[in-house]
Amino acid sequence: MCYRLPLCFASFLLILCSLATLSAQQTPPDPETAKKARPDTTDAASRQLIQNYLTVTGGADAHDTLRNVLARGSLTEAGRVKEFELIELQDGKRHLTLTWRHLGRDYKELFVFDGLKAWRQEVRPEMKDPEDYSGQEAIHFSNQRWLLQPFVLPTVADYTFQYQGAAKVGGRPCHVVVGYGKKDERSWFYFDQEKFLVLRWGGFGELAGVREYMDYRASKFKKTGGVLLPSEIDLLAENAAFGRIKFEEILPNQTIDQQIFNKPRNRTPVLRQRTTSRN
Repeated sequence: MCYRLPLCFASFLLILCSLATLSAQQTPPDPETAKKARPDTTDAASRQLIQNYLTVTGGADAHDTLRNVLARGSLTEAGRVKEFELIELQDGKRHLTLTWRHLGRDYKELFVFDGLKAWRQEVRPEMKDPEDYSGQEAIHFSNQRWLLQPFVLPTVADYTFQYQGAAKVGGRPCHVVVGYGKKDERSWFYFDQEKFLVLRWGGFGELAGVREYMDYRASKFKKTGGVLLPSEIDLLAENAAFGRIKFEEILPNQTIDQQIFNKPRNRTPVLRQRTTSRN
């Protein structure tokens, strides 16, 4: 069942008028000024914007049936190009594989969120034991998706959303909605005021050990499994572009082995000190 709000036509018009008034009055929003505590419920304006997004990008039923995506493409950061394979599930799980070549050596690294915890592992040039992925960087990876936004069940049940104000993305007027996760993780979504597409989204991340606003800005879209999804995304830090994601293919509803999300056991044996008894 999808995230729907049964509204009568009069209520719908009232919400549109309210949004127009807010857009005219508010300056570009700052997520830091959003409610400090997680709201108990989602407001009507946010519900309607999410419903509009689901409708224009394929329909609520199409979003309901899109349970996962497997995507491949290239990730460019600071001039370095890496190939990626991304698996995102509608329940929030993520599995990202990065491969690249540097100074004649092949590199491969995994980043995984199993729905509760995140972990990472270096596979090449040398296989290392998996390790817990923690800190602001891991929080960002676990909550900021590239393709499947938390607007349908089961993930939408973990969020409340609040309308925050108006802003522009690439010159296009947008409505901004702040999402609050189970542990009050803050995310924000920019809905195009005319087409209702999510043009930009993000959350707090980390660069060089410093917490920064880390956003994603969609520049191209393509239909996959009946749903319109981003096919090219700019990476932003403090509103400055620093990279790009290009999807070469996005495959819907693949058979996914759930074991890939489980953190492997360490290969390195644990040395235990031998105790000797004294007579």
